[in-house]
Amino acid sequence: MNDRERLILLNLVPEIGSLRLQRLLEAFGDLERLWDAAPEALRQAEGIGPVLAQRIAEYRARPELVREALAQAARHGCEVLTRADAGYPQPLREIHDPPLALYLRGALQEADQAAVAIVGSRHASPYGLMMAERLAVDLAERGITVVSGLARGIDAAAHRGALKAGGRTLAVLGCGLAQVYPPEHEALAGQVAAAGALLSEYAMGAPPLAEHFPRRNRLISGLALGVVVVEAAGRSGALITADCALEQGREVFAVPGRADALTSEGTHRLLKQGAKLVTNVEDILEELPLTSDPAAGDANHVTRNRSRCQAPQPGEVPGTWSNQAAGPAAGIEAVLQQFNNREICDLETLAEQLGWTIPACTAALLQLELKHAIKQLPGQRFVRV
Repeated sequence: MNDRERLILLNLVPEIGSLRLQRLLEAFGDLERLWDAAPEALRQAEGIGPVLAQRIAEYRARPELVREALAQAARHGCEVLTRADAGYPQPLREIHDPPLALYLRGALQEADQAAVAIVGSRHASPYGLMMAERLAVDLAERGITVVSGLARGIDAAAHRGALKAGGRTLAVLGCGLAQVYPPEHEALAGQVAAAGALLSEYAMGAPPLAEHFPRRNRLISGLALGVVVVEAAGRSGALITADCALEQGREVFAVPGRADALTSEGTHRLLKQGAKLVTNVEDILEELPLTSDPAAGDANHVTRNRSRCQAPQPGEVPGTWSNQAAGPAAGIEAVLQQFNNREICDLETLAEQLGWTIPACTAALLQLELKHAIKQLPGQRFVRV
């Protein structure tokens, strides 16, 4: 069994993801040694334990599961990409928890590295749907791939906008590709696959479980240079995608909405915390690490400048809200320490104490607020929870 087959099989094991695999590789060195390790040795690895060690051993003893997974994918016109494959999306290699395997219907292209995600409420208003579609059209017309999650509301509008412009679009699903969720988007899914790709880290027959969707959001942001949030309630899943984007060093944007609308609570909170306000496509493009590619012979062709969209290194402030450099390599813990000797701290004082830029401080504060470590008070003041 080669590494590609091992990754496909490990991806089928419940509760084995990229982070647990990393711990196993740290313990055993490589996949071949991991495959030969006894259950007693597996359980000694961090975060594994006896139950999961036994489960890994049981799956290792069933190589036919790999053949079955590949055959099922082929029957549905899909292929499987692993981290051992050259065709695995480069942007996902850069995030801290890339999927072990990706099921793919359609095709990925090099141009898809220049991508923007558009996400938002499933219960979108006509205004939100119009904005999502319009932004997707304008991005696609400039050669930028539109990424979303095929959900009702904003996601569907984003995909349709890209298709309307004749552009490329990628949809990341929270279920296996043997089915489409929601079911009424089956025709849309086919159109997306023809103009781009459907992707999922879940096995072909995996159902659309609620716990799958927050995890799939990291792939939506991971595939993109930035995430545009169009309408989001206070506890919207789109805010999880924005959080993932920050952790991955991607840009975050928000479209303003009506002051009294529930679907504006999340987007307006992001704007207060420093997200880039978006009213048109130029607001997005001026923040992204995109460069023209004269060799492409197309004025609208853009390429991805990877130096600004890789995941932060250990100790760096994860994600900035602007083109300014992030603060010193002390991480968000340095921000928390500023709250140890005072009850309330304002943004300008915090930046002065740390010697950071305002955008770098804002990014770190947003991370802490999303983790419920601090909360924001009026006047750009913050208090530790």
